[in-house]
Parts: sequence; C-alpha cells; structure tokens
Amino acid sequence: MSDNKFERFGKYLILDHLVDGGMAKICRARFLGEQSNKILAIKMVQPQFSRDPSFVRMFQDELSVTFGLQHPNIAQTYDYGKVNDQLYTAMEYVDGANLKQFLDRLKEKKFVFPVEISVFIISQVCQGLHYAHTYTDKLTGLPLNIIHRDISPHNIMLTYDGSVKVIDFGIAKSNASSEATQAGTIKGKLSYLAPEYLEGLELDCRYDQFAVGITLWEMLCSRKMFTAANDLAVLKQIQACKIAPPSSINPNVPKELDEIVMKSLSKDRADRFDNLDKMNRALVKFLYSKYPDFNPSDLSYFAQQLFKDEIKSDKAKFVEYGKIDVQPYIDDMSRTEKAPTAAPAAQPQSARNDEPTRQERIEIDLGEPVVEAGEGTASIELALPHKTSTRKVVRQPVSQGPKTLTGQKVVSIPGANKKVASPERSISSKTSITSKTGIKSKKQMVIETESTSGGGLRIIILIAASVMGLAYFQPEFIEDLTGINVKYLMGGEVQDRTISSVETKVVDQKKVIKKEELGQLKINGFDFGMELFLDGKKLEYIMGTNINLPLNTKVKVAVKKAGHKSFVRFISLSESNRMMTLAVPELPRAKVGLLSSSLNYSNGSIMKIKLEDGVLEQRMPFKNISIPEGKYNVTIVNPDLGTEKNVELTIEENKVHFLE
Repeated sequence: MSDNKFERFGKYLILDHLVDGGMAKICRARFLGEQSNKILAIKMVQPQFSRDPSFVRMFQDELSVTFGLQHPNIAQTYDYGKVNDQLYTAMEYVDGANLKQFLDRLKEKKFVFPVEISVFIISQVCQGLHYAHTYTDKLTGLPLNIIHRDISPHNIMLTYDGSVKVIDFGIAKSNASSEATQAGTIKGKLSYLAPEYLEGLELDCRYDQFAVGITLWEMLCSRKMFTAANDLAVLKQIQACKIAPPSSINPNVPKELDEIVMKSLSKDRADRFDNLDKMNRALVKFLYSKYPDFNPSDLSYFAQQLFKDEIKSDKAKFVEYGKIDVQPYIDDMSRTEKAPTAAPAAQPQSARNDEPTRQERIEIDLGEPVVEAGEGTASIELALPHKTSTRKVVRQPVSQGPKTLTGQKVVSIPGANKKVASPERSISSKTSITSKTGIKSKKQMVIETESTSGGGLRIIILIAASVMGLAYFQPEFIEDLTGINVKYLMGGEVQDRTISSVETKVVDQKKVIKKEELGQLKINGFDFGMELFLDGKKLEYIMGTNINLPLNTKVKVAVKKAGHKSFVRFISLSESNRMMTLAVPELPRAKVGLLSSSLNYSNGSIMKIKLEDGVLEQRMPFKNISIPEGKYNVTIVNPDLGTEKNVELTIEENKVHFLE
C-alpha cells in the first residue's frame, strides 16, 4: 500500500470511502495529530451545497441537535468545520453494519432474527432515543425536545462488538432548530411514518416510538410491515393502521411480546407507551423473564458469525492503514494551514433576505427506489390534512404529469432515474436537489398546492376503481401480487401467513411441510469453531436461531469441533413436544493418533472407517489424517475392480500408524 495515494482533508487523512452520495460522502479517516491512531468517520458535504445558505442553516441545525449528545447508544459527533469551501462533520466510526444489512443477510441465509436478540437491540434503541427526547442544553438549562423523525433499520447500527448505535439525526427536530416555528419540511422513510403525521398533528416523542415499533415488528416477522405495489397504497395502510400481531406470522413470538409491540403501534398515540423509557422497561422485563440466560455478549457472537468475512477483510485493511507514515501529512498540514479551520459561520441577515420565499410542502423520503415508466414526474391525487399557514406559498411546476383540480393536494413522485448510493450507509438531507434533467436526485413525495385542469383525474379514478374491484373479487391475487392482506384490511379474518424463513432448514424433506407439521430445536452452548450436522449433513447454523424440524421424525444431531470429541444425540419432536432445547456441554479434547496409507493399494481404492459420528471415507493414498484412539474394523474397497478387504486396526494417542 503506497502512502502517497491518500488524501489529506484538513486535519484528517482520508483512508477510504464508505458512501458516495449526491449531497455528501462519508469516508473513514485518521486524525492527524496526537491521536493519529484514532479511526473516525468524516461526512463531507459537496462544495456546491456547502455554498448554499439554506443548506448551511440546515447543516447548523443538525449540529445544534447532535453535537451535545453523549450516550452509548448514539453515535457521537466530534468536530465540524469547513475545508476548501467544503462543510464537514467528524463522527464516531461505528465498526459494524446497519440493521437493514443484518435483516438482508439473515434473509439470504433463510433465518429470522432470534426473538431475544431482537428485543435486546430495540431496548438499546429505546434508551438512546429517550436520552435524546429528554436532553437538556447544559448551557441554557432548557429542554431541546429532540425528535429523530427518521428511525428505520437503516439508521440503527450494530457494531461487531455487540453495541447498538442510533445514527443520522440529520432531519431531527428540536427547539434549537431554525425550522421550529415553521410549517416546515418533514421527511422520513414512507414505510415508517406514523398515522398522526398524515393527520397533521404536532409531533412528539411518540412519533419515534411508532417507528421503533415497526422496526421491532419487522425484525420478528422478517418482512416489511407497510408494503404495497405503490406509495398511495402504503399511505392508505398507514392511515388504516390495521396491524397483525407478530405471533400470527412468526409462531416463535410469545404473546407477552405481542402486547408490547402492538401497544407501541397503536393508531391513537395516547394508547402507546408514555415514553420510550417505559417501553424499554417493558422489553427488559419480558427479555429476562422469558430468556433468563440471555447475555448482551450474545449480540456480539451473533454479529461476528453473520459478518465474519467482512470482519476479516476490515481487520486486514486496518493493519495496512496502521502502517501509513502520517508524519509527512502532518508536516504538510503545518506548512499549508496557518490557522485552524473555523466552524461555518451563520449567514448574514442580508443574505437570508435575498433568498426566495420558502415553499410550504411536506417531503417524504420514500426510502427505496421504485421502478417507474418514463423519466417524467407522475402525479397522483391524495387529499391529506395538514396544518394551514398564512405565509405566502410559492407554487413550483410539476414536470410531465397529469393535472388535477384546483385546491387539491398533489403527491408528486419523481421518475425512476435516480442514482442510488451504496446501501452500506445512507445520507439523509432536508433539501431537494434537482438534476440537469429536472428529476429530483433524492426520491421524495412532495405534497404541494397546484392549480391545473382535471384531465388526468378521470383516468386515475378509473384505474383506482378497477384495482378496488379486483381487490374485492380476487383478494388472494392482490395479496400474492402486492403482499397486502386485502381481506384483513376490509375487516376480514387475519390469514395465517407463513414466511419463507419459518419453513426452511427442514431435514431431508422432498415435499413442502406445513407449519403445523414442524417443531423447533434450540441449541445452547454452541460456540465459534463448532459445526452442526443433522443426519450427517452439515447445516449452516447461526447462534441463537431456532432450527425447524419435522414432527415425529428421528433426527441425528451432531456437534463437531476440531481436536475435540463430537457431541451426538438422537431427537424426535412430537405434537406434545414441539419445542426442544439441546444443551451442548463443553466438548472434551479428543485423544487422536495419525494414520497414513501405503502406496501398495491400486488406484481408486477407498478406506472406510466407522467412527462415533458417522462413517469416514478417505480416498487412498493419504497421509497423516487424525483418527480418534480405539479399535476399528477398516474396510478397503475398489469400486472399479470390485474388490473389498477388511483390516483390524488399533489407533493409539499421539502415535503415527500405517495402513499396509
């Protein structure tokens, strides 16, 4: 690794890029100074936005919210300033992955989050957010009343060491924000909005609680809670707020946890927990009453198993970064910087007076890109109540879309030609940036006043009527297509849905086994270096997860670890014993000897030895394979010649043996 390829950014040495976004990029960096061994994250705003007065105010709002927050469950902000007309913040580097990446990785492996680990993670999120909600400015003694407003799996980081960090207060609202008295811009991922936002109510800490509840629900059910074929349908689901208990989808969820989740997801926020501290207390009480052996270090083991390849790669990178000679960069900094970088100054009043009148609108970050036809902006009609304002509203034209009647609220959904940043980290921002093509670079729904003709309204009504008719007469088709339980939304019974991860990991089944025919095996005492075998077949197993097994079927369970004796048990689950916990004891070290074969055996010969946990087959010749001590009847066969030979063999500990 050549040192001269690294870039110096003020008093920081940029190591690599984590996220390259449209408005900012996030990099890993080393501090150039006495703490040069400190790794941190630098968020560098693109120069064109660093010169925008409104963006600078937004940047300062974010700092006013986050700079004083110091809590183990919130990623800390260390420093901020401007280098070469580029705004930046230096933040705590969280060595891990976000919760969305954990969920995606588990889906790939066809697992769901273990219930106890899910509850622990959300309890930590509750602690961090409650601290922010009740934070008081130490210099003024005034409460800031911070609301995050963008809680989702993307903004919850899990370190490989087992810590939980809430990140990205970029659109948080507080009393210190310059937008506090404005009917301003509220942004958040569409699928995590609370019903009170659509009703135009003043937001409080219970708004974050609803998003926390959604996140816990999705961890337990391994699917999104509010999801549909289009954004309007998602909004309708949020307004209806008819939510199935997690146990109706994942039978591993106890009813006591159902009650906590459903209380946090109450449509009327008065029915939710008074604050996140009370929700946290309920979660912790449930956790240790149902899982008394749970330890916070279980999350660390879980993360390190799930991301072992990434951890190994990062360790190698950090070792290389540690070899960099930072002294030349420090010397260069001393020569070129005569004074320390100043924090971004507030814009003068005259500059603010020159800005155009602010448009009143609600901007909603749709979270994930939606594939749409064409590059223009499609508009769909949606009447949503929101607080009125006496301020002047400046109307901005909507490019290429059907027009609606005067006075209606319009939801404008930008086209699909969005350049999506890496999902590893997401950058939230409160501004809408228009590209050269006129399409907004951040996927949003913009609800604004539009005065146009009603030509497209009839088409929309016809389409909506067709979809409603299909939903009424063919609800199963709509559910298969969109994932929406139409019967449930129309007041019918909750269908017993089965997620794929609940049906996987079934041993040697050639037919699809219904959920009612499955039991579950939980393994305690499983640690790193161990391997799990079911009926002789290796199973990729993640600590803390449950294994689905068919009922009334005898299964051989073997736990192996190099250099140790195997642990073997035969189990059978039944209607009366659907759940079993298998405790793996500390495996004793195996007493083994080494075995080699001579060159006298013909090509194609195979040695077979029956061991405690199965039959070992080894193609000959071979050298120094480990065999547990004991007496064996060895069979040597040659399928090509049709020959077979039996040999009596005794293996002694720490001795080398030859098969003549």
